[in-house]
Amino acid sequence: MKKFYIFALCVVLAGTAFVVTGCGKKAAEKAAEKAIEKATNGQANVDLGTNSVKVNTNAGSLQVGGNITLPSSFPSDVYVIDGTIKAASTVKEGEIYTVTIETSKTVAEAKVKYENELKNDGWTIALSMDYGTSASVGAKKGDRTVTVAIGESEGKTLVSLSVSKTVQ
Repeated sequence: MKKFYIFALCVVLAGTAFVVTGCGKKAAEKAAEKAIEKATNGQANVDLGTNSVKVNTNAGSLQVGGNITLPSSFPSDVYVIDGTIKAASTVKEGEIYTVTIETSKTVAEAKVKYENELKNDGWTIALSMDYGTSASVGAKKGDRTVTVAIGESEGKTLVSLSVSKTVQ
């Protein structure tokens, strides 16, 4: 769990580096890498793109901004709704994946789609709730859980997926 908190620190440091890119992209990347490496006692690679931040460490990875891709190790039995990926992260300890997608579907459409797709992929739905302009779906499969949080923001629907090993 300590590695998760260190990884969260890395996210904050990378975001800070993204804000200070006016000092020079390479200098900001190197400063962020050194801070992350010191905090994690491991290697770090920071890439500050025009509209994105990408961080890779021994503990995991983070991508935020434009032109974000699904992590290559993201579980193939977890449905990913059509849309634009806005953020993606992995934490190696606990095999935690988090992805945020902006979709053109409504909250209700996205919720029904996830309930159906998860069932089709062998997941057992453990939670399904509506909250007006937001909804959530939770499912279990083997030693893993998936949580889907769906909400509206400024006329757009955002879907946040979180997949992890079940805590025993």
